[in-house]
Amino acid sequence: MKKTVKLLMSISLCMCMMMTLFSFNINAADNDNVKLYYANAQSKYYPGESSYNQYTTVGKIAVKDLGDDAKVFVHFVDCIGEWRDIPATYLKKSSDGYKIYTFETDRNPWRGYYNPYECTFAIRYEVNGQIYWDNNNGKNYFVGLSNVGGNYPRLVLSKSKLLFDGDQYYDGYVTGRIVVNDTADNVTVRYKIKGTDTYKEVKGYKNSYQNPDNSYEYWSFKIQKDLFEEYDFTIEYEKDGHTYVDDNFGDHYYHNKY
Repeated sequence: MKKTVKLLMSISLCMCMMMTLFSFNINAADNDNVKLYYANAQSKYYPGESSYNQYTTVGKIAVKDLGDDAKVFVHFVDCIGEWRDIPATYLKKSSDGYKIYTFETDRNPWRGYYNPYECTFAIRYEVNGQIYWDNNNGKNYFVGLSNVGGNYPRLVLSKSKLLFDGDQYYDGYVTGRIVVNDTADNVTVRYKIKGTDTYKEVKGYKNSYQNPDNSYEYWSFKIQKDLFEEYDFTIEYEKDGHTYVDDNFGDHYYHNKY
């Protein structure tokens, strides 16, 4: 009888602990104290380190200012399949009062043409003895790169509504890419040549190729440009009469001369 009572007490205690842990995880995942802006899986060549490109994930994080002892970590799966942490770096304060942190995961070596790069991660925020998580509502975040197809999203946008995704110069024009975390009525790029005061506008056009799971819209823009001109620009989109702007957190984007 005593053994039965002890067993029942042990089971009840374990269930209480599990319920407490479960409740904490739900609260941590649903809070707005920490939120991923965006993350981008990249393939880069680092001179002197390897003959091949290496893979890494970079991004930005929004953190509510709850104290000066804040620590932000990216909790991710490394190249050998183990969970580990890297610290994020404070960048600046955004116009909405959130602190902006940047991160870059450890470099993963190239493992052959048929081996994709994958990065699963979540964000942990420690401040005032409390821990807050952004784990994508319990699903974690995932980005990746593959040479042979498959569903490997290179980008993930969360708090960011839109994102400049790079540009290139060719034959007198700069062609750029924009990712919208929504369905946009139109997309506009506002730019000015360095040394001038007048901004010009060019409308974006929606790409024929779109994300397979339809979570984002892909747009492009084209600007006629002299080879030696430099300009700064911002991007924006409209939806149902509202305008959303990406000005690179107040720093604007820049296209340098070649």
